[in-house]
Amino acid sequence: MIDTKLRAVIEENLSVILNYDPYKKFEGIKTTADFAALLRNDPAFAPFFLYQPKYITARIGGNLITSLHRKLGDLYEELFKVLLREKLNVPESDLEYAVDIRVNGETQQRSTDGLIRFVDYSGTDQTRLSQFAAIEDAVGMAFEVRSCYQIGDSKRIQADRDLALNLKHDRIEPIMLIFCVTSLPSPVRRLSNYWNVYEGKNAFDFVYELTQFNLYEFLRQERGTIKKLMDSIFEMM
Repeated sequence: MIDTKLRAVIEENLSVILNYDPYKKFEGIKTTADFAALLRNDPAFAPFFLYQPKYITARIGGNLITSLHRKLGDLYEELFKVLLREKLNVPESDLEYAVDIRVNGETQQRSTDGLIRFVDYSGTDQTRLSQFAAIEDAVGMAFEVRSCYQIGDSKRIQADRDLALNLKHDRIEPIMLIFCVTSLPSPVRRLSNYWNVYEGKNAFDFVYELTQFNLYEFLRQERGTIKKLMDSIFEMM
């Protein structure tokens, strides 16, 4: 059942965060009290009282949130791939479609988060799917899935741009799904010149139109399961 597979993706990814050790890089440090004692003896930080609970929470919590955001990116990618596989019968080989791109004179291989080839469908299914492509005579569409676009690194943005250009050259519609509404505005605006970008609720609506599965409503229905896991994660801060 598809609900079971999606639920497993959520539980597996969030459970990884529960195994996160915020003190792993500090030898002999196991607890918040240990870390506070270490900071009290830090010659640079102690004079500025950087051993107080609020500072420790912000420092440790910041690292935890970074890991959480990264894992949410993995989670949304996997949820989308489950829907492609289960609802549209996309083969495993196309769930990570690789493209060679040139970045600063170097060849890099980038993998999209799924490819739909229109030739694999017929009749009304082919007609329905092909309507999502703006490229004339498109042979398919490929996806980049992000929980949020929070990286302003110019090399990363250029690589995403070049990936879209390569896909268009192969007559594949590049579609970027960004599920949050708090992305950095500048890179998203720039990438919108190359990608067909769906952001926030529009991304969820696109997934529904594409797969006929309401991912947004599914996540709302799973609030109880998600809240238990998230409460355990926040208790780590």
